[in-house]
Amino acid sequence: MGRLLTDIQHAYGQCEPPVTEGERVIIVGKAPVATFMDYSTALASFTRGKGRIHLTFAGYDRCHNEQEVMERIAYNKEADPEYTSSSIFCAKGSGYSVKWDEAEKMMHCL
Repeated sequence: MGRLLTDIQHAYGQCEPPVTEGERVIIVGKAPVATFMDYSTALASFTRGKGRIHLTFAGYDRCHNEQEVMERIAYNKEADPEYTSSSIFCAKGSGYSVKWDEAEKMMHCL
Protein backbone atom coordinates (compact mmCIF):
# COMPACT_ATOMS: atom_id res chain seq x y z
CA MET A 1 0.00 0.00 0.00
CA GLY A 2 2.84 2.40 0.83
CA ARG A 3 4.42 1.93 -2.57
CA LEU A 4 1.12 2.56 -4.33
CA LEU A 5 0.50 5.80 -2.42
CA THR A 6 4.04 6.96 -3.19
CA ASP A 7 3.65 6.03 -6.86
CA ILE A 8 0.42 8.05 -7.10
CA GLN A 9 2.18 11.11 -5.67
CA HIS A 10 5.16 10.67 -8.00
CA ALA A 11 2.70 10.48 -10.92
CA TYR A 12 1.32 13.92 -9.93
CA GLY A 13 -1.86 12.32 -8.66
CA GLN A 14 -3.87 12.54 -5.48
CA CYS A 15 -5.97 10.08 -3.56
CA GLU A 16 -8.41 9.75 -0.72
CA PRO A 17 -7.39 7.95 2.47
CA PRO A 18 -7.24 4.15 1.95
CA VAL A 19 -10.28 2.10 3.01
CA THR A 20 -9.67 -1.36 4.48
CA GLU A 21 -12.31 -4.06 3.94
CA GLY A 22 -11.15 -7.28 5.54
CA GLU A 23 -7.91 -8.27 3.80
CA ARG A 24 -8.55 -5.80 0.99
CA VAL A 25 -7.47 -2.15 0.72
CA ILE A 26 -9.27 0.21 -1.64
CA ILE A 27 -7.55 3.38 -2.79
CA VAL A 28 -9.51 5.91 -4.82
CA GLY A 29 -7.68 8.74 -6.51
CA LYS A 30 -6.81 10.39 -9.76
CA ALA A 31 -3.65 10.99 -11.75
CA PRO A 32 -2.82 12.32 -15.21
CA VAL A 33 -3.08 9.77 -18.00
CA ALA A 34 0.38 10.80 -19.24
CA THR A 35 2.00 9.63 -15.99
CA PHE A 36 -0.27 6.71 -15.04
CA MET A 37 -1.25 5.07 -18.32
CA ASP A 38 1.02 2.02 -17.97
CA TYR A 39 0.73 1.64 -14.20
CA SER A 40 -1.26 -1.60 -14.34
CA THR A 41 1.91 -3.46 -15.38
CA ALA A 42 3.89 -2.07 -12.43
CA LEU A 43 1.04 -2.85 -10.01
CA ALA A 44 0.79 -6.45 -11.23
CA SER A 45 4.54 -6.83 -10.88
CA PHE A 46 4.97 -5.62 -7.30
CA THR A 47 1.75 -7.24 -6.01
CA ARG A 48 2.55 -10.53 -7.79
CA GLY A 49 -0.73 -10.29 -9.68
CA LYS A 50 -2.93 -9.75 -6.62
CA GLY A 51 -3.43 -6.01 -7.08
CA ARG A 52 -6.19 -4.77 -9.36
CA ILE A 53 -6.64 -1.37 -10.93
CA HIS A 54 -9.75 0.20 -12.39
CA LEU A 55 -9.23 3.36 -14.47
CA THR A 56 -11.99 5.69 -15.67
CA PHE A 57 -12.01 9.11 -17.24
CA ALA A 58 -12.39 11.78 -14.55
CA GLY A 59 -12.41 14.88 -16.72
CA TYR A 60 -9.80 17.45 -17.58
CA ASP A 61 -7.57 19.29 -15.14
CA ARG A 62 -4.61 21.62 -15.33
CA CYS A 63 -1.48 20.12 -16.83
CA HIS A 64 1.09 19.30 -14.14
CA ASN A 65 3.97 20.27 -16.44
CA GLU A 66 2.45 22.93 -18.68
CA GLN A 67 5.67 24.94 -19.13
CA GLU A 68 7.55 21.83 -20.28
CA VAL A 69 4.79 20.94 -22.76
CA MET A 70 4.62 24.48 -24.16
CA GLU A 71 8.40 24.53 -24.67
CA ARG A 72 8.42 21.06 -26.26
CA ILE A 73 5.78 21.98 -28.86
CA ALA A 74 7.06 25.58 -29.22
CA TYR A 75 3.62 26.97 -28.34
CA ASN A 76 3.18 30.65 -29.19
CA LYS A 77 0.02 32.10 -27.66
CA GLU A 78 0.11 35.09 -29.99
CA ALA A 79 -0.08 32.75 -32.99
CA ASP A 80 -3.09 30.79 -31.66
CA PRO A 81 -6.21 32.24 -33.34
CA GLU A 82 -8.59 30.10 -31.25
CA TYR A 83 -7.31 31.37 -27.88
CA THR A 84 -6.00 34.83 -28.52
CA SER A 85 -5.32 37.28 -25.71
CA SER A 86 -6.37 40.16 -27.92
CA SER A 87 -9.64 42.06 -27.80
CA ILE A 88 -11.70 43.18 -30.76
CA PHE A 89 -12.59 46.87 -30.76
CA CYS A 90 -15.01 48.53 -33.17
CA ALA A 91 -14.72 51.94 -34.73
CA LYS A 92 -16.48 53.49 -37.73
CA GLY A 93 -18.20 50.24 -38.64
CA SER A 94 -15.18 47.94 -38.63
CA GLY A 95 -13.37 45.85 -36.05
CA TYR A 96 -9.69 45.78 -35.20
CA SER A 97 -7.55 43.73 -32.83
CA VAL A 98 -5.96 45.24 -29.74
CA LYS A 99 -3.32 43.34 -27.75
CA TRP A 100 -4.28 42.45 -24.17
CA ASP A 101 -1.79 44.84 -22.57
CA GLU A 102 -3.02 47.80 -24.64
CA ALA A 103 -6.77 47.20 -24.26
CA GLU A 104 -7.32 49.26 -21.10
CA LYS A 105 -5.81 52.45 -22.52
CA MET A 106 -7.93 52.03 -25.68
CA MET A 107 -11.21 51.82 -23.70
CA HIS A 108 -13.14 55.07 -23.69
CA CYS A 109 -15.74 53.88 -21.13
CA LEU A 110 -13.39 53.61 -18.12
